[in-house]
Amino acid sequence: MRQAPVLHLRGLDSSIGCALIERIFRTNAHLVVPGADFQEISQRYATELEFGDCELHAAEHLPLASGHRLMLIGLGPFDEPSDGENGFDIDGLEIILTAPAHLEMEIDTEWLDSIILVHDLLPRVKDTIWGSPLFSQWMIQLNTNIVPSPVGSTEHWWVSDIDVADAFVRMLIGDEPFPSLIKVSGRRAWSQEQTIEELSLLHARTMAGKTGHFSVEHLTAAPTPTIEVKSLIVNPSMPLSMKDNSQQRPDLSPLHDVLHRVDGDGWRPLVPIRTALMHALVDYIE
Repeated sequence: MRQAPVLHLRGLDSSIGCALIERIFRTNAHLVVPGADFQEISQRYATELEFGDCELHAAEHLPLASGHRLMLIGLGPFDEPSDGENGFDIDGLEIILTAPAHLEMEIDTEWLDSIILVHDLLPRVKDTIWGSPLFSQWMIQLNTNIVPSPVGSTEHWWVSDIDVADAFVRMLIGDEPFPSLIKVSGRRAWSQEQTIEELSLLHARTMAGKTGHFSVEHLTAAPTPTIEVKSLIVNPSMPLSMKDNSQQRPDLSPLHDVLHRVDGDGWRPLVPIRTALMHALVDYIE
């Protein structure tokens, strides 16, 4: 019988960190967190720990070891006294760093087994590190009754932190090694105009719900923007002129392939972007 995987998480003060914890608690893994976070997580997820199969440990009680997986979330710093003199330098320990792609950081890859870059994340809580700067700007404008306007012509491949966390955990509890570089994004391109239109509608409905002042426009179902699903793999034979006139989506084939090897399902985000946008704007309003 396969032993339950041991998963260490660092950098939990983020939307992705919270989403990962929620998803891991639905598995039979051993989840190891820094001692400073152990008590708060134990109390917040007491019900999941009581009735689920996942076990929670503080890092000082279950140290890093060969065969374990360590996921570093965000910018760090990550090292702690409990990691010992050698820090993360442990033979057989798989180390994965995940970071927001829009920060364009320089990353020392020598000590890492895998780097995951997340594009166009829609976090469910306000997050200045992981959230899109443009999204934050639009929400500030909407909250001050200013109609947002596009900035340039870039497209966005929005994806919910729920779907991202689900993909991460499927890989973490699987037997397949992480590819050296993984890019994560949604599969559908949204123009800024489409995003602003949808966000403005959702913001108006939310504010109407808070005040109870609904109009016919608020209650009328708006059509979902026509968004084309594109292939997971960029076609290298595409003429250069076509590549120049379109924004290339991050290559999702390494992500899709490893997920397919893990459980046969591949990368198929399930949270509708309208729902993810709604989740993302709530924290800005509250």
